[in-house]
Amino acid sequence: MLTLIETAAPTTFWLATGAFILWITAGISLGIFAALNHGHWPDRLVMGISLVGYSLPSFFIGLVLIFFVILQFGWLPFPSYISPFDNPFQFLQTMILPWIVLAVLNTAFYMRLTRNQVLETFNEDYVRTARAKGLPERTVVVKHALRAGLTPIVTAAGMDLAYLLGGAIITESIFSLPGLGALAVSSVLESDLPLIAGITLVTATIVIVANLVVDLLYAVVDPRVRLA
Repeated sequence: MLTLIETAAPTTFWLATGAFILWITAGISLGIFAALNHGHWPDRLVMGISLVGYSLPSFFIGLVLIFFVILQFGWLPFPSYISPFDNPFQFLQTMILPWIVLAVLNTAFYMRLTRNQVLETFNEDYVRTARAKGLPERTVVVKHALRAGLTPIVTAAGMDLAYLLGGAIITESIFSLPGLGALAVSSVLESDLPLIAGITLVTATIVIVANLVVDLLYAVVDPRVRLA
């Protein structure tokens, strides 16, 4: 049981980490862009894209990407997972589509969340004071508005990453990735109770650790929070 989990865990780790980097970067950047253009067409365009992305299920996005990118145009080979330390190029070829599938779903959520948080903090007195002092707009947005609104973003990011590290069942199944999600499916189909319990325990541990890390990060991202 432990050997199977140890073998599958690195695949899920790389899948979750790569997707997390993509959706955090794109989600926060586009959310800030939408907030800065509130009420104008860029804002409506970004929110429209987020609505479409958030409405599409992961299996649909994955199958569409497989059909067009792999079958129709042949831009990438069929997924065949290999460690990034053995063949980095093949690893990227295999993981890029699963990363995109997970990133599309989560980017849509973080775009809306970041936009709402930044718009909310724009109305605070300290943000208006910073602008009145003549600070550059980038400093006002990043150092004052975004930092004050990061708490719910950090909370959501920590939990989403923890859940992915526990296994992205649908995505791993679609792209034939030998991760914890695929292992969980096979253990259920084979009624392997010890393996099911082991995967559940690993997932629960990851969620508990993620909660602890998120609580510690509050003191870093929000100066109003201090650890006792």
